[in-house]
Amino acid sequence: MAVQKLTDDGKVTKTIIKPGQGLLPNKKSEVSVHYEAFLVKQDSKFDSSRDRNAPFNFTLQGGQVIQAWEIAIPTMKVGEIAEITCTYDYGYGEKGSPPLVPKKAALRFVVELIGSWEPAGSARQRLEAAAKKKEEGNDLFKKGSLETALFAYRRAREYIIDLWDCEPEEMDECRELVIAIQGNIAMCYIKLREWEHAIEVCKKVLERDPCNVKACYRIGQVSIETLDFEEGIKYVNMGLQVYIYTSIDNKCVPL
Repeated sequence: MAVQKLTDDGKVTKTIIKPGQGLLPNKKSEVSVHYEAFLVKQDSKFDSSRDRNAPFNFTLQGGQVIQAWEIAIPTMKVGEIAEITCTYDYGYGEKGSPPLVPKKAALRFVVELIGSWEPAGSARQRLEAAAKKKEEGNDLFKKGSLETALFAYRRAREYIIDLWDCEPEEMDECRELVIAIQGNIAMCYIKLREWEHAIEVCKKVLERDPCNVKACYRIGQVSIETLDFEEGIKYVNMGLQVYIYTSIDNKCVPL
């Protein structure tokens, strides 16, 4: 694994442990990471988001993290795991951060970039951001990066799941996009064998679109895995019934 010098003085370095499949964040993106932090001299861990089972979210160039991270994180692709090292002047400075980080401490981090996203304000901006994030998720899914694809789909959903203050055509667009994103989220859960979450999301799809055959089919798939055959038969039959319906003005009506 080659060591990359990220500063001219060589005091911030990065070594890629696992390459990422996603995009690079923008300079002022909001990002989500998992990390473990170590004191180099003592070779001891002093902090870990993984131990807390809680990813750390922050905004780049927002003054929330040490300078080494501001330099290194923008060089990481989504899904990448890297070791980042820095001297104290790119870390917590001469004073350190007592009691965990002593004075003039060199630091080492193992960081995974889980995802990144951009702020969006208006309804149109949120719809465009959601569509872009969905496409990012699709690309990651095709590459087999299921966890990072799932994160991208969730972020896409968060842009628009509560969108209501918009024009009627935007509301229709939002509905269709939410259904598509939810379907993709369910597919990720199925691939990850997270059956309960998969069924929950499929049922949310059916709440918005009772004629969604894919959602019925996927619940049937999951029910085979969970041996809940009664549930599976119920939704498979529901899906089959849709075939005797036709779509008129976006409504399911009997033939």
